[in-house]
Amino acid sequence: MKKAFHRRKSWAIGLGALLCLGQSTSHAANQEPERDNLPDLTGLSVEQLMNLDVTSVMKVPTDIKHVPAALFVLSNEEIRRTGATTIPEALRVVPGMHVAKVDGNKWAVSMRGFSSQFVNKLLVLVDGRSVYNPLFSGVWWDQQDVMMEDIERIEVIRGPGASLWGANAVNGVINIITKSAKDTQGGLLSSHVGSQRYGGGLRYGADLGGDAYLKVYGRHTNYGDSKTLGSSAKAGDEGEMSKIGFRYDKAIDFTNKLSLQGDAFLGESNGALQYFPSLTSQQTPVLAPPFSRELPTDQLFSGHYIQARWEQHQSSDSNTVLRMYWDRHSRKSPYLNSEYQIDNIDVDFQHNYKLNDSHMLVWGSGVRFNLNNFEDSAQISMSANNRTDRIYSLFGQDDITLVPDRWHLTLGSKLEHNPVTQFEVQPNARLLWTPDDQHSFWGSVSRSVRTPNWVEQNISYGLQPQPYTIRGNTVPVLRNLTGNPDLTAEKMLGFELGWRGQLSRQLSTDVALYHYSYDDYASLTPNTQRFAGYMLQTLDYNNYGHVQVYGGEISVDWQATENWKLRATYSHEEERFRLSPLAPANTTLISGDSYPAHKAMLWSMYQFSPQLKLDLNWRYSDATGLNGAQSRAYQDLDARLGWDLGAGVELALVGRNLLNSSHFEYGSDMFSTATAVQREVYGTLRWDF
Repeated sequence: MKKAFHRRKSWAIGLGALLCLGQSTSHAANQEPERDNLPDLTGLSVEQLMNLDVTSVMKVPTDIKHVPAALFVLSNEEIRRTGATTIPEALRVVPGMHVAKVDGNKWAVSMRGFSSQFVNKLLVLVDGRSVYNPLFSGVWWDQQDVMMEDIERIEVIRGPGASLWGANAVNGVINIITKSAKDTQGGLLSSHVGSQRYGGGLRYGADLGGDAYLKVYGRHTNYGDSKTLGSSAKAGDEGEMSKIGFRYDKAIDFTNKLSLQGDAFLGESNGALQYFPSLTSQQTPVLAPPFSRELPTDQLFSGHYIQARWEQHQSSDSNTVLRMYWDRHSRKSPYLNSEYQIDNIDVDFQHNYKLNDSHMLVWGSGVRFNLNNFEDSAQISMSANNRTDRIYSLFGQDDITLVPDRWHLTLGSKLEHNPVTQFEVQPNARLLWTPDDQHSFWGSVSRSVRTPNWVEQNISYGLQPQPYTIRGNTVPVLRNLTGNPDLTAEKMLGFELGWRGQLSRQLSTDVALYHYSYDDYASLTPNTQRFAGYMLQTLDYNNYGHVQVYGGEISVDWQATENWKLRATYSHEEERFRLSPLAPANTTLISGDSYPAHKAMLWSMYQFSPQLKLDLNWRYSDATGLNGAQSRAYQDLDARLGWDLGAGVELALVGRNLLNSSHFEYGSDMFSTATAVQREVYGTLRWDF
């Protein structure tokens, strides 16, 4: 009954948004000056690609050739040609990224190690707003349902970015940049429908006069359920979401720009059954079989945000940016009778200043408030139900030209103060050598930290009991995940080398090598106590891990003919784990052996004519040690045939996972039951008017 009621609310919001639109005319964020949009990257030559401006690595516009980091830019046109209706699907084509589908609506997105649904070493931003969740140090990807047609580009840094972006930007940064109101004038209608999904969106942009522009949009998506391992029955892991939003851009004069944007969303993220302890009416363990019960892992979620950004140009060599936002979201588990609400309030200032021809300075400061309100239940609780964290930061970076057009040295660091581990310093040094216009070589050394999250410090979560026989009597072993308020931050020292080369007008390559060393890595230790009729085993968080990660990535782009482009990528990674001599017996590392050693992709982009395009994307992922058979090696193929009918109308037929009727990409964890990724076909419609 609750599901049906919630679905009706979702549809009401989505439909209302479309009708209204049809009637209308700490983390330091991305503070670079706004620029004109990137052109269609698929239509550029290799030489033009090497000179594109990007911002995520240096926080000021820098052409790709002079970026001393492993950076990849995914354009709006490339996103369209993937046929993706979600951001994780689009990220599958990024070299070195690992994207695994957990169930019908949840994803595990990671890079350079430690795959998990709640990846805690990857920072994700949308228009400068961090969508990192302090509850578990990760991202709810089912909530990041951005209108795909509205994304200008996605910049992906593979590697540390903490000296600019702060704690938790350890293994990488994903910076999702949407289009301005000025560049989205007129209307756009999009829809998709198929065997496993359906949905659509409507956007309208208007010129308000006086160099002011407004866009409004609405979107609704629905994703079907799948099957669990060894079962032909539906798992009940379907999901849906409705969203409405706006953006207002105003050039006040020649030196000042103002931007306001925000959205509100409502959704449902269902999950397959999981085992939980059977409890009496007094909330004590049931002492007779069955000791556990199956419950759905359905969740209801909602939220909104509002953001303001003011940019001022003092001169051609100096500009400042001030950005503020308030973000709120909540999630509720009806069957666990628990819910939480998180508010993030963030203020950031940045100053870009060209001191002279040899020094480009970037500095800034910020303050962030994370507020949590958690409602306990018998199954899950937090030792701090109402919590407020204040995070203060200061950063500085100097891009030094040692030899013009040849040698550049970048030095920077970020200083953060948080209430858990107090002061954290995260320095970074990068050296770039461009011997000619076709090649660039770079190296870096960085220190990054990952601060403990609220779950690791405060949670008490009942896991599936395990029966145990003592002298012929079977008793339940009640298992409980237990937080540790004395955790310290994980520290990573990273070394990277890279080469970016334009081998000919048709051929380019990008190579990156890395070695990361982690200390105080998060771990779990079981501790068992005996009670009358049952045993209690707690899994306690601690910092007994040490990890060494070695890896490399290569990407090759080849314009085989005027109408045919190929992109091939390969990555390899090895991890070495060890425990501190002080670690208690049976301690295990979190997310250990969860990342595939080998990954590969081949993307063929063929244009039969300017109106007809065919994309084929083959990908391979090696097996992982995460939950055995559910994470076996697999290969699969996606395809898209797009037809431009003219008058702003485009139709496309998309096929996903065509080589297998179903396969598993992720193993079940203590919060989710993995379900099969199924073969599916769907059609898309896009109309610009």
